[in-house]
Amino acid sequence: MSPFTQTGKASALLLLLGLGACTAASFTGPREGVPTDSMTAQRIMGAPAEVPPLLPDPGNVWPTEEQPRATLGSPEIVPRAGDPTPMPATRRGSSTSPDLLAPGTEFPPAARPYPVVPPTAPVAPPPPRRDGQVIPTPQGPVVTSGGGAGYSTYNSPGGGSGIAIPQGATTTLLGQDGSVRQVPTPR
Repeated sequence: MSPFTQTGKASALLLLLGLGACTAASFTGPREGVPTDSMTAQRIMGAPAEVPPLLPDPGNVWPTEEQPRATLGSPEIVPRAGDPTPMPATRRGSSTSPDLLAPGTEFPPAARPYPVVPPTAPVAPPPPRRDGQVIPTPQGPVVTSGGGAGYSTYNSPGGGSGIAIPQGATTTLLGQDGSVRQVPTPR
């Protein structure tokens, strides 16, 4: 054996002994400043923990039942003694005169509650779809396959795809490989 391996073994053994002594010294005996009167410390040390039993609160803990209050749906209920203003005994009606509330009474044309609104103009049809539009390019035609407002996606016969942005007389083709081409917009 070489002297380095025996020296290495000896130094590793001394290191392990020193480490063991450090850990043994740190975990043996009570430390200063550790509270031993806490519930957790008493349980760890094996002392019987003195826990007072849970007792119910004395008296009635449930809220008292409220008396029914007068509402607009049931004004005949008598208000409670602590209410500041009692509800009126008579029912309130609307501000419409009784002769107009009789069954079969029609409003005169001048007394209509809401103005007559003319019907709105028909909604314009949606813009034509741009699916299937053929855009001729020097490398071969590409066909649009969807998109949104202001752009379309396209597929080329060779398997490439990208985004077509129409800009008046020209259409900009942004390829998936980063290529940018401008071609005339088809009519």
